[in-house]
Amino acid sequence: MKKKLPAPVVDSLKVAPEEHAVLTDLLKKNIAWSEAIYKQNVSIQKHLRWMTAMGYVRVLILLVPLVLGIIYLPPLLSAAWDQYQAVIGLGNGGVRFDAETIRKLLDQFAAQ
Repeated sequence: MKKKLPAPVVDSLKVAPEEHAVLTDLLKKNIAWSEAIYKQNVSIQKHLRWMTAMGYVRVLILLVPLVLGIIYLPPLLSAAWDQYQAVIGLGNGGVRFDAETIRKLLDQFAAQ
């Protein structure tokens, strides 16, 4: 045996026709506002996604050169330092300060 379903709520409220028109108008306005808010939220969500992605890009722009510098600069700097030492005479043996070398340097400065 099938049970009877209850009557719709609107029928049981017995709303006057003029009130029914007002309620219908209010429902239409509510739906319009809800759609506008939904569109705005979709736009905000897109902007937030782009902001997050660009934040990661900024971090990568900062970190990638730092990491590459940490990896590649020490060998380059050590090679440059070795060349600099060879140019100024600080080669493998280091600087020798024997008395003869110092005397020659002093004579060169005294002559000027």
